[in-house]
Amino acid sequence: MATVTIRNISAEMYERLKQRARSHRRSVTQEAAFLIEQALDAPGVGDQAVWARVDSVREQIRNRYGSFADSAPRIAEDRQR
Repeated sequence: MATVTIRNISAEMYERLKQRARSHRRSVTQEAAFLIEQALDAPGVGDQAVWARVDSVREQIRNRYGSFADSAPRIAEDRQR
């Protein structure tokens, strides 16, 4: 297994991690590894499946309601009042 060292972590963050580890009956190292694994497995902004779903919803809205005009010119005009 690989080893990761985390430097410059605040004392507050370390205490939160320690409390969380204690509540889950894990060591601080085990809890940190668990949290990293959870973060990497969670769908993120770069996840292609998430963006494919966003595109699908946009297409459904466009099919149902049509396209909408760009609102930027109207917002700029309203700000000049």
